[in-house]
Amino acid sequence: MLTKVSLPAGLEYILLGILLGPSFSNWLNVNFGLNIPNLVDDNMLRQMAPGIAAATGIIGLVYGLRFKVSDFQNADSEHIRVATFDIIFSVLVIGGISFSVFYFYLFPDAKIENILAASAALGIMGSVSSNSLIKSIMNRYQITGKITSALDVSTKINLDINIFLFGLLFGIIHIGSTNTFIKSPIEWIVTSILLALLIGILLNIFLGREEDEKKFFVAIIGTIVFTSGIGYFINISPLFMNFILGFILANFSKIAGKIEKPLTKISEPVGILVVIMAGFNWIPLPPIFFIVAAAAFILIRFVSKRFSGYLAYASSFEKDKLIPNIGLGLLPQDIIVCAMIVDYINVYQNEFTNLVVSCILTSMIFFGLISYRLSKRLLIDAGEIRGAAK
Repeated sequence: MLTKVSLPAGLEYILLGILLGPSFSNWLNVNFGLNIPNLVDDNMLRQMAPGIAAATGIIGLVYGLRFKVSDFQNADSEHIRVATFDIIFSVLVIGGISFSVFYFYLFPDAKIENILAASAALGIMGSVSSNSLIKSIMNRYQITGKITSALDVSTKINLDINIFLFGLLFGIIHIGSTNTFIKSPIEWIVTSILLALLIGILLNIFLGREEDEKKFFVAIIGTIVFTSGIGYFINISPLFMNFILGFILANFSKIAGKIEKPLTKISEPVGILVVIMAGFNWIPLPPIFFIVAAAAFILIRFVSKRFSGYLAYASSFEKDKLIPNIGLGLLPQDIIVCAMIVDYINVYQNEFTNLVVSCILTSMIFFGLISYRLSKRLLIDAGEIRGAAK
């Protein structure tokens, strides 16, 4: 699901998680006088949390292993332009508007760090685009045109940079930092990266010559669990720490290929679990507030993506490689957002949590339903899907 299937294929698991979650059964009990028991209580959730953190860690490692510096260096400057404009504009617009609404209107008495964390999370997760959707269109119609290539490369860069930005959020606005000897945001960021670097070096030393596939696989899983456990314990995203670990191995180690092969076998069921847990943790908001908030977030994201794409085109030097409405291809959100939601919930439990989760999940469902058709129509209009393929 993470690399072979387009985003809409994961929507049913979000809905399944919502249906299985305690919030949905409580809603049915209150509104219809039912007595449906919760399948999982708070104690069970706390016991499952380290395991779920390991699951997000597996996803992070898979993405990190595919983040090659050489790919970035070889990327066309116009493709980098699209990704850069998309990330900067979307994060600033979505995050900035969210902060203004929270600070001046909805939660004027909330702690500033909570407002900043929620606004940044909405900006970063709202900025994420899906590379798997454009890959699925490329594979289905066997196309390799200029616009298709621009979307493929720019969405890949978008994913890598946004995972990194998401991890930085946990260091910049760190929960529990006053209880440790590490105080400043820079110290938390550097500490998390150095820990991932150290684990990568040790993994390379001990497994560099290992030939037994079973032992190798067990060692990899143990390393992911260990790295995710550290992240979980120090309130740094396990997704981020394993992403950094994967990046280090992909670019500075010869065992990256050996690691990626066994992880591919388990990435789909692990991805399904994470998507279900994202939906499972959803807690409904008051109906009117939910509709207004979700609709506003979807609208802001749509406008920011469309406008960032147009800005990239307007400022490009080689306009034949882009089109004015290329932003339509940046609208789908990747399944990685569900892993971000899970990590966010584990650390940032405050008055903004339910609002952030509700907006992001609703956005994923909405854009998941419409984005395949919009992206396909974009490539048809660009002349890259022709004839019977339409």
